[in-house]
Amino acid sequence: MKKNNQSGIAIIGVALLVLMLGAVGYFLINNDLLKRKPAEIKDATLKLKWVHQAQFAGNYIAKEKGFYEDEGINLNIEPFSFEDHAIDSVTKGDADFGITSAAELLLARADGKPIKALAVIFKISPECAYSLKKNGITKPQDFIGKTIGVEPGVSGEWLYYLMMSKLGIDRGGLEEIEIGYDATELLEGRTDVSLGYVINEPHQAIESGEEVNIILFAEYGVNMYADVLFATDDMISTNPDMVDGFVDATLKGWRYAIENEKEAVEATLKYATDSTKSHETYMLNQAIPLIHTGDSSIGKMEKVEWEKAQQLLLDQGQLKKAIDIEKSYTTEFVGGLFQ
Repeated sequence: MKKNNQSGIAIIGVALLVLMLGAVGYFLINNDLLKRKPAEIKDATLKLKWVHQAQFAGNYIAKEKGFYEDEGINLNIEPFSFEDHAIDSVTKGDADFGITSAAELLLARADGKPIKALAVIFKISPECAYSLKKNGITKPQDFIGKTIGVEPGVSGEWLYYLMMSKLGIDRGGLEEIEIGYDATELLEGRTDVSLGYVINEPHQAIESGEEVNIILFAEYGVNMYADVLFATDDMISTNPDMVDGFVDATLKGWRYAIENEKEAVEATLKYATDSTKSHETYMLNQAIPLIHTGDSSIGKMEKVEWEKAQQLLLDQGQLKKAIDIEKSYTTEFVGGLFQ
């Protein structure tokens, strides 16, 4: 009798195992059932802080892979224009989300614009100074007596001034001229050093056959979040589900882009149609260490970094007085899923 009971238990166990394996197989074959299907798809627009390029590869791959649609969002990605900056576009209601720098967001907030950061992309600023290797300039102290090309109206200009001030370098001993947003002046010999993004302009010089020396401002203690996702206070309070979905999909896109660089470059080139594969590959490769630093999860912001950014702006005189820093960003939409 005891033997029969054991046989019966064994048969039941086998039957349960078969059912479990069948269920697992069913879900693996029909993995769409594992996805949360949105009740409806809503249109939304993201306004970039610059032209289409791999700086925003996470957004492109998130759109191409359907991550935004999985969150119920049909996202339109619009590039920067000088006539319609991201902050203006979002505050006017022409766009739902935007990407800007921490500096520009704090200045806008101080100016009464009700916008708030949702997550950070570039935790380390890509702002740098770069020169041709043959010029022999390897550190800021070498700038003395040289011509420096400054890109106007961007956070890199302020970070450069702050770096020089912090190092005690008298800028009266060098010539500063305004340049465009590329390496033209450096390659033509009109500057000895130019300012730009480490992920972009230096590669233009490299592609021309030159070797370059790069000085990253962050390495001299002058750093602030470069790209942050943002929306208006009203958008956050009235449509938190869309905001949450947008942030989740974007960070998922960046995680995918980091792990699948070639595919991310291909996605980027669908938008950056005037660019080249080599340039976008360089850009993404240079960007990843600035985004995924290993210090914290992708997208996560720290109060201390916002306080440092505000202090830098106060020191430079860009901000006349301190603002309530905790009203400038929110951490409620960034979880711990994107290590």
